[in-house]
Parts: sequence; structure tokens; C-alpha cells
Amino acid sequence: MKYIVTLFFICAVLLTPHIAKSQSMNIVYVDLQKIMLESDQGKEIKKILTTDANRLKKDLDVKQDELQKLKDAIERQGATITPEARADKEKQYQSKLKDYQRLAGDYQSELQQKDQEYTQKILKEIDKIIKGVGEKEKYSIILEKTQGGILFATPAADITDKIITILNEAGKKKR
Repeated sequence: MKYIVTLFFICAVLLTPHIAKSQSMNIVYVDLQKIMLESDQGKEIKKILTTDANRLKKDLDVKQDELQKLKDAIERQGATITPEARADKEKQYQSKLKDYQRLAGDYQSELQQKDQEYTQKILKEIDKIIKGVGEKEKYSIILEKTQGGILFATPAADITDKIITILNEAGKKKR
């Protein structure tokens, strides 16, 4: 019995490298954040969102200037107008302030919604590309760098640039 157990362990030790080699796993990773920042579509999305944000900020700045002028007028006229007129102007100011705050919140929500829509759209496309590359290159696992909890990986396992190239080419074909 001892002989059989010893023989089994010797065989296991000798065959382990061959079994592991025949079943080797090909694991790579991608950096989705880098793809979003460096791909043509990601840059286009950022440009669109920045343009929209600047447009909305200008609109809010105009409204904020109006609020400031109204507040300054109330302070300047404070001693010269009746308490009822002052209360009326302050009520008007508070109403415009609430409108401004509501508008700012609406703009923020609008930008977040657009960002989510664009991000979901490009992530679907990236997902298709990654799956296609995984099947074509016969990768066992493709991890995401930041979400996958990768503490260390050799740069040779990073296929992010390959995915960016394929995504850019796909974007050019759509145009």
C-alpha cells in the first residue's frame, strides 16, 4: 500500500507540469478608463459633454449675474424704500434664487443623463470588441484593470491599445 501511495505521488509530481502546460490559461486585461479617454469615440463624447457643459454654464452665469444685480439693488435701496417694498423685492429675489437653483439641478441632471447614455453606448461596443478579440485570440480570461482588482500584471498582458485600435477602426467605418 505504501508503495502505491509513493508511486502515485511521484507520478503526480512528474506529470503536474505537463498537465498544467496543456491546460495553460491565457489571461489578459484591459483598462476601460484608458479606452474611454484615448479612443476617438471617447474623445468625441468628452468634447460633446464639455461643449454642453460650457453652454449650460454660460446660461447659469447670466442668471447668476441677474440675481447678483437684484441683490445689490435691494441692499442699495434698503434704507430708502418702505419695509413692504423691501419685503416684496426680497421675496422676488428668493423666488428667482429658487428658480436658479432648480435650473442648476436640472442642468446637472441633464449632463449626467447624457454622460450615462453615451457611456452605455460606447461600453456596449467595447464589450462586443473585447468578446470578439477574446474568441479570436483564444484568451481564457479578460479582466478589467481597475475593477478586476489587479495588483500586478506584466504589460505584455495588457491588450488595451489593441482594443482602442479596433474601436477607432470601427468608428471610422460607421462614418
